Order: sequence, then structure tokens, then C-alpha cells
Amino acid sequence: MSSRRGFQATDLALIAVFAALIAVLAVIPPIFMVGAVPFALQMIAVMLTPMVLGSVRGGCAIGLYLLVGVLGLPVFSGGKSGVGVLVGPTGGYLWGWLVGAFVAGAVATAVLRRRPSRSMLPVWLFLVALVDLVLVYLCGIVGLMVFAKLSLTAALIANGVLFGLDLVKGILASLIATAVLAAFPRLMP
Repeated sequence: MSSRRGFQATDLALIAVFAALIAVLAVIPPIFMVGAVPFALQMIAVMLTPMVLGSVRGGCAIGLYLLVGVLGLPVFSGGKSGVGVLVGPTGGYLWGWLVGAFVAGAVATAVLRRRPSRSMLPVWLFLVALVDLVLVYLCGIVGLMVFAKLSLTAALIANGVLFGLDLVKGILASLIATAVLAAFPRLMP
């Protein structure tokens, strides 16, 4: 993003591309199931976005994805769309994506400005993914309690296996982000 106010054309293109990546991965069926829990790829893009774009551009990319879904494009998981998804049982996770993008993006920017060694960059980026995941899951748990009327215990139990799978996705996202940032160092937030 340029030092002057506003976005450049490149920033807008990156925001749109990452929003589209999240949408595409939302409609791809899960790769495999662990019991009733799907291993879908969308969360990789959700974590990758703030790592590569930083806080503002990453938050805008997630916000754009949510906006097009609310406006009726079937970009949410399972081809769903509309405001009802944001206030449904899994709506808290979607809100968490937005919160996580801004916060994890700020952490990613701070990490990248310190210029970590190439060998440590994936480790630092995994910690960024972990920050993102914790925020997403906190919002998701609150959403389950509010929108699905689950108790705290039931909401925590519902997230047990998912969190473990998302840690694996965090590793994948940090490795992808490391490769992207090595190939395109000017993308760094």
C-alpha cells in the first residue's frame, strides 16, 4: 500500500484476488472427512490473506468476500449467501475472519518489518496464523452460544477436532505465505 492515503490499483487488485480465492475455496468440496468434520481448504486462504496482505488490505479482502456473500452471491460454504449466514450458527466464525484479518495482519506486518531470517519466517508466520485462529475460534464460540444457543461447554466441544485440523492448515498457510513473500517481496505489508 502506498504511503499516501488510499489504495493503489495494485492494492485493489490484490484485495479482489484474495477475496476471490476465499470464495473459490469455499465451494470446493472437502478433501476428506475426519468423522463428521470436513477438511476443507477455505481456512488456508483466510489465514494466508493477512499474512501476505497485512492488516488493512487483508481485512478489506475478507470484508469484500463477506459483502459479496451478503449481497447474494453464493460464495459462502455450501453455496450459501445472504445476511442469514452471518447471524446463523457459523456466523461467529465469519465475523472472526474479519477480526482475525485485521489483528493477524497487524502482527504479520510487525513480524515482516523485523526482517526475520528466511529459515525462521515460516515459524513466525505460523504464530501469525495461530493468532488468527484463536480470534476466529473465540468469535466462533461466541457465535455458537448466541446464534445456536449452545452452552460454553458444548461450543468448546464442538470446536475440538476443528481446531486441530486448522492448526495443520495454519502450517500450510505459513509455508505458502513464505513462498509467496520470497517470490514477491514487494507484496509485504
